[in-house]
Amino acid sequence: MNRPYITVETILELFRSTADEPPGAAAPAGSLLWLADFLAREHATMNAGDWDALVHVGAQLWRAQAVPEMWDGAPRMR
Repeated sequence: MNRPYITVETILELFRSTADEPPGAAAPAGSLLWLADFLAREHATMNAGDWDALVHVGAQLWRAQAVPEMWDGAPRMR
């Protein structure tokens, strides 16, 4: 598949314009679940830097939760 090149500036503009939209009540939760699913599926194809960066994004989404209690049953790594 031929994928068009996309610039960092274009992606940052997408982030900005999306951030300017009013958030839905479950936006961080939905994004967090999507990211967890994506990481579970794709972890074998990622390098360590990509993995670490996406885990940090997940941590920011976790902090943005309006209802952190909904994650009380989430497994914890030791």
